[in-house]
Amino acid sequence: MASRTASSLVAIASVAWLSWTSLARAADPTAADRNLAQSLFDEGRRLMDAGRYEEACPRFADSERLDPGGGTVLNLALCYEKQGALALASSTYAEALSFAIAEHRHEREEFARERVAALAPRLPHLTLRIGETPEGLVVQMDGNPVPAAAWGISTPVDPGRHVVDARAPGFAPFQAVLTFAEGQQRELAVTLGPEAPREEGPVAPPPPRVVQWRTPAFYVTAGLAVASLGASVVTGVMALQAHNTVQQECSTDRGYCSSPNGPSEASRATTLAWVSTVTLGGAVVAGVIALILPLAQHQLAALRVGPGGALVTLAY
Repeated sequence: MASRTASSLVAIASVAWLSWTSLARAADPTAADRNLAQSLFDEGRRLMDAGRYEEACPRFADSERLDPGGGTVLNLALCYEKQGALALASSTYAEALSFAIAEHRHEREEFARERVAALAPRLPHLTLRIGETPEGLVVQMDGNPVPAAAWGISTPVDPGRHVVDARAPGFAPFQAVLTFAEGQQRELAVTLGPEAPREEGPVAPPPPRVVQWRTPAFYVTAGLAVASLGASVVTGVMALQAHNTVQQECSTDRGYCSSPNGPSEASRATTLAWVSTVTLGGAVVAGVIALILPLAQHQLAALRVGPGGALVTLAY
């Protein structure tokens, strides 16, 4: 149907040209061509008599291509008519009419004229009204190009469903589906719209920047460890100084001190030594806890900074 439709759009306007080229192809067909053409013609007749027009028409067309003749063209036109391809049948009858006139076959001439006249009121016609004609415009009907010479002219088409589409660079494509009844006259405005801007995919937001820190428990224990270590060092130094004073001012074997502050310095040295020892132990314990907290991933907090804001999460 698609190829027949494309042919019908220009066939009537070029009947004389078709006739001339068909006659030109008749020059000196070989004997093999004639034999094959006759076999194809006979097969086409058999298939057409059996009502198998979809198979018969290509046989006639191939026979006419190999050995053009008025009788073959006339049978091809009749086959197209029975198949329902009225526009193509009409143009082929017109070609058969040219053959009949050239061959002085009056009975064929009369038959071809009668069929062209009988088909004329039954032919649907389509007029394509092309609006803007940008550079590179291509108009198609049923997938076959429609020449610019046929734009704006009422041209015959076959009854049934047809698809018209048009496209040009920089414009949105056009498409229309039409269904024709016999004898129906229709016009179609072909208008290309502006090409829609390309839709780009959504831009993925950048991955959130993750800032992590330890929870206050880590800092408290770490700070306690540092403070305890510092206190241990300070009290240790002070205990050492007090011990040195006692060593210088007191005689331990006789329990005698040259200074009245000697006994108090001895007691102070002992107390500071204990404090230094205890704070050192506390520093060690706090330091161990501070190290264990991140290893065990307890109370680990994360700050996620993204386009939508910031989010604080805790991992337990």
